[in-house]
Amino acid sequence: MKHLYTLLLMFCISGLSFSQTNFAELIPQVVQDIEKFGNAYIEPASEAAMFNVNSGWYTSAEAKTFPQFEISVLSNVTYVPNSGGDFELDPSAYNSVRFEDGYQPKNVASIFGSDKNLSVFIDYETDEGLQSLEIELPPGVDNGDVNVLPTFFVQGSLGLIKGTEVKFRYSPELAIGDVSTEIVGVALQHEFTSWLKQEYFFVNLSGLVAYSSFKGTYLIEDEEPNNEASIVSDMDAWSFSLIASKNLAKFTFFGGLDYSMATSVSHFQGVYTMPEQGEQFQNVLNQIEIENKDYGFSGSLGLNYQINHIKTQLMLNLQKYSNISIGVGYCSGE
Repeated sequence: MKHLYTLLLMFCISGLSFSQTNFAELIPQVVQDIEKFGNAYIEPASEAAMFNVNSGWYTSAEAKTFPQFEISVLSNVTYVPNSGGDFELDPSAYNSVRFEDGYQPKNVASIFGSDKNLSVFIDYETDEGLQSLEIELPPGVDNGDVNVLPTFFVQGSLGLIKGTEVKFRYSPELAIGDVSTEIVGVALQHEFTSWLKQEYFFVNLSGLVAYSSFKGTYLIEDEEPNNEASIVSDMDAWSFSLIASKNLAKFTFFGGLDYSMATSVSHFQGVYTMPEQGEQFQNVLNQIEIENKDYGFSGSLGLNYQINHIKTQLMLNLQKYSNISIGVGYCSGE
């Protein structure tokens, strides 16, 4: 991550040699290029976070009855494959970007990639003629072949009336390395099979709607000891699920079909090292927003085991960025 801000800043400071008129014309184009690159660079993290926070909401299609409740400690661990480690950068889609050997598209590292040792050139007009600025593209956070995105939270559920159950989850700000996350969520589950007599159905069936608010902060290293810079992403995520489950003795087998959608907005915050006119460019950078919108289907399979009031659970979520949900909790009912 330490080179990400360098790219963003160099896009901005490439205007330092401009006359006032040229500078005013350049800024909108530079902002567009930063937003376009930032959207593609951050997209794998945004999509992985969406699938992560939308997973693990259910462990059974059978709804609790009032005042039954459950409280658990859970973890979702999302796997990001190598395919999320790069994206295609097409210079023709940008305002003033090219590679050293021309305008042919190339794959460059995303936030989950590794250093591909590629540079781009920014061409700009000054009072002295056409000038070019070489910029080394940032590497991702990965130095190996595997990336995982873990989250940890407390989740609770309470039975209401007529087959309806309300759920919540919460995680305070937790830091793992240079990344910190914070999650708040609420969900409503309703059991369709509670409408009719149980003997009519081999399994329990229910539907669930969930909302999650996710905040991720990515710290950026800076050579200046007094500078603290970061990328902050705020996400609103929704999931809609159809769930089936079957109880066998102390085991519950369950599965679901899920649809997820999310919108995230990322900002650049903190103090960045800048040369001349630093305050002016700092203000430009801090006002930039990177918006990512994601959606996708997934399928889930899981197994619970309950003895007395203690329940353990394991859930596999099959999706673009698959993950595993594991947890242990206390149930008020058998």
